Amino acid sequence: MAADLNYAKPMAVTITSLLENAQAGTGYDLKILVAEEYPAEVRDRILELENRYPGTTITFVVVADFEGVTVSTSHLTAPAYFRLKLPDLFPELDRIVYLDVDTVIESDLSVLFEQDVDDVYVAGVPAAVYHLRPDEVAQKMGLPSFDRYINSGVMLMNLARMRTDGLVEEFLRLSARQFDSDDQDIINIVCYDGIRHLPFRFNLMTKYGPKNVEEFWSRPAVQRVWSQAEYDEAMSAPVVIHFADKRKPWLDVSADFAERWWKYAALSPMRAEIMADYLPGAVETAAGATSSLRERLRNRVVSLEQALADTRGSVSFRIGSLMTSGPRVIRDSLRRDVRAPQNAHAVEK
Repeated sequence: MAADLNYAKPMAVTITSLLENAQAGTGYDLKILVAEEYPAEVRDRILELENRYPGTTITFVVVADFEGVTVSTSHLTAPAYFRLKLPDLFPELDRIVYLDVDTVIESDLSVLFEQDVDDVYVAGVPAAVYHLRPDEVAQKMGLPSFDRYINSGVMLMNLARMRTDGLVEEFLRLSARQFDSDDQDIINIVCYDGIRHLPFRFNLMTKYGPKNVEEFWSRPAVQRVWSQAEYDEAMSAPVVIHFADKRKPWLDVSADFAERWWKYAALSPMRAEIMADYLPGAVETAAGATSSLRERLRNRVVSLEQALADTRGSVSFRIGSLMTSGPRVIRDSLRRDVRAPQNAHAVEK
């Protein structure tokens, strides 16, 4: 994983979800790539997870590169580029799973780690909307076609093969250019001939939700990349849920699958900070989603804020209960009261 300090709390949730769903006998060696050392109080909170989950090791690795890189995607930061150096950062490792920190893990990741990548550079889930782009756009980028294009937020990477073929040098060369999708474009360009697609359940990107069977048939990009059986499997039994859009669950509890993120937030070692920094605003955002909901949900928001004031700094089960029940109540209200028009036609963006 890679995250600057602004993403430390969401990353703590990702790690908690990963470790909560580990099977007996599965151990995780976590490498956290950072631009500079975290403050001791933040680092130590995350390291608490080593003691809570035996068989876990967590190492912070400072990456002193990409300081001047220009990031085009609004919700990304420079550490997203750190994954480009993984083959050289860990020469002792032949393969590694890379995870963005806006994810929750719902399964033991052995099922991902054991996928076959022996003859490719990387395995990942198609980024469906890119597959609708014309080849002319791809070729201007230096990409033969978008037919293999994957999302870089969840990847199984064959580091050994990347080192053998000198891919890091190519990654770094292209990082001096500015691409619309930043490091993701670079990975797809350099690895084009060595990409394997994984089923949607390994990286359920919320931009392709919500869990609505009719939604599948209304989105050309989704239909082009996945069968409905694969889509439905991902929605019902995801391995990784990836909040791969601007609506993050810590900013808006009405985001798709937000209740799952908040479940793990309540278990994370930074739950008190998450509640203090995110919960009131995330609930207010959801309550303000439509004008008709504002008044009816106002008292619930006030109640949550009062409970926050009463429990600020606490790490008791009362916080966990509030964090999970509050977003769920608001989300259920939105589901009841905000209905899509019966004949609405969704447009892929």
